[in-house]
Amino acid sequence: REFCQEFLTDVRVPDSDRVGEVDQGWTVGTRWMFHERMLYNSPLVTMPGGGAHFGGSAASRILAVARDAGRLDQPIVRDRLGETRVLEVVRNALQRRVGAGVVSGKTSDQSAAIARLFTGVTGTRISSIAFEIAGEIGAAWNEEDGAAASAGVGFLMRQVSCIGGGTTEMARNVISERVLGMPRERSADRDVAFREVPRSPTTRA
Repeated sequence: REFCQEFLTDVRVPDSDRVGEVDQGWTVGTRWMFHERMLYNSPLVTMPGGGAHFGGSAASRILAVARDAGRLDQPIVRDRLGETRVLEVVRNALQRRVGAGVVSGKTSDQSAAIARLFTGVTGTRISSIAFEIAGEIGAAWNEEDGAAASAGVGFLMRQVSCIGGGTTEMARNVISERVLGMPRERSADRDVAFREVPRSPTTRA
């Protein structure tokens, strides 16, 4: 019940709308997911502008939360600001390095999953830091609370960075199997077309 699958029956797609070769949709899909994992480093991926969760420096956003929450002078808050800045610097450097490695051919294109995983993990951490700094304002706020007012919503939405663009669980699998060459988990449906994969009959109450 926690996994969503959609089955389309008797659907006809005009050949003019076909992308790639017939019966090679998985090849197209995996390449699309590659660009999603590349995120900012892919010319085919864009991010919407505006809003608290897009654009700008994460450290600047956390600084604004601390200022509007009246906690900027607290040592623990300043420590969290430093942590945010370090995570941001490392993330940006990692994305540049992975992108350069893929372009030069020195790194597997599947290494994009490394940057994707790091981005997801740090995204949840930074949202948690903002919520921690906001304190009670993160749970109940009004329009006068400024940047701190968005910390609660950001905390509730923090897992988005681990889902959008391919889940971090999938990124871990890609890193394990395709980057590090570790053995794949046993699967009975490997190299089998999806329509030929045995499925349990649907039961209705």
